[in-house]
Formats: sequence, C-alpha cells, structure tokens
Amino acid sequence: ACTTDACDPSTGCSHTNTCQCHADSDCNDNDPCTDDACVAGHCQYTPNTAPCNDGNACTTNDHCVNGSCQGGAPLNCNDNNACTTDACTPGIGCTHTAITCNDQSSCTNDSCDPATGCVFTPVDCNDGNPCTTDTCDPSTGCVHTTIVCNDTNACTNDSCNPATGTCVFTPLNCSDGSACTSDDC
Repeated sequence: ACTTDACDPSTGCSHTNTCQCHADSDCNDNDPCTDDACVAGHCQYTPNTAPCNDGNACTTNDHCVNGSCQGGAPLNCNDNNACTTDACTPGIGCTHTAITCNDQSSCTNDSCDPATGCVFTPVDCNDGNPCTTDTCDPSTGCVHTTIVCNDTNACTNDSCNPATGTCVFTPLNCSDGSACTSDDC
C-alpha cells in the first residue's frame, strides 16, 4: 500500500514509496535485487545487479537483472565417471546414478570401469578335463560335452584318458576262468 509501482523499458520495475521514512533501514523490502534507500522522506527501491539465489540448485553465478534474480550458467554435474548417468534436479542439485552393465549373455562377466564404461569379459569355461569339449551358450552359460570314444569294436572297452584327453581302446578280457573252453572275441 505504500508503493507506487511502475515499469521503465530500459531499467525495469520501480517501486516508489509514498509512506514516510526516516532512515534507509525503514525501507528494507528484503529483496536482494533492489537497493533500498530513504530519499527525501520516501522509500526508493532501485534495481541492482547483485549476486542472488534463484532457488535453482542447477544454476551458477545467479545475479539480479532488472529487479529480479536470474539464474546463471548451468551447473556442471559431470563426475568424470563413465559408470554413472549425471543429471541435475533443480531442488536437489547434481545426481549421479549408477548405470547397469548387462549384455544379456551368460558367457560374459559384466562390470564397469569408471574410465571406459561397461566391460564384458568372457567367462572361462575350461573345466580342466581334457575329456570334455568346453563351450559357452549365451542363454545358459558353460557347456561341457564329454568326448565320445567309440571304435565300433565290441571287443574293446572305449574310454578317454583324463590325463591326456586321448581315446583309449582296451581289449576285453573274455576269459571265463575255465580251462575247458577256448575264449575269444
């Protein structure tokens, strides 16, 4: 009720106090974007370019323009970590959300290197058994297929030597323990 409000295109809003004042302190409008003064017994509010806070945590170097607080340059939220998604929320400030590294393959160990980002390292499917063929199925993981040793000879026991991974064909022992028979295969 104590101000006459006006707007000048070159300077912006002005508020001339029509009430009486005795000192500058009588004119404090609690606005950091105005210089408050008591001039000739009336309050005078002059826009300034002082630093201020626009209430947005995502701006820097906020300052007054034409009597109101304006946000400055955007806040740099880059944490130089390739394993985070960086963003800014006006009421909070910078946020750094961990990314998920998942290539949907059971044949890789998925991790993240802060310098380079997602890393997909092949799974070691070697079971240490030379009598298996070791492979990987992306949907199920490691597969260990037993080597089949078969010489198609019914007179041998067929097996795989676990020390060398080679097939061994051992002749069958057809002895029936009787001296009265001739045993053969």
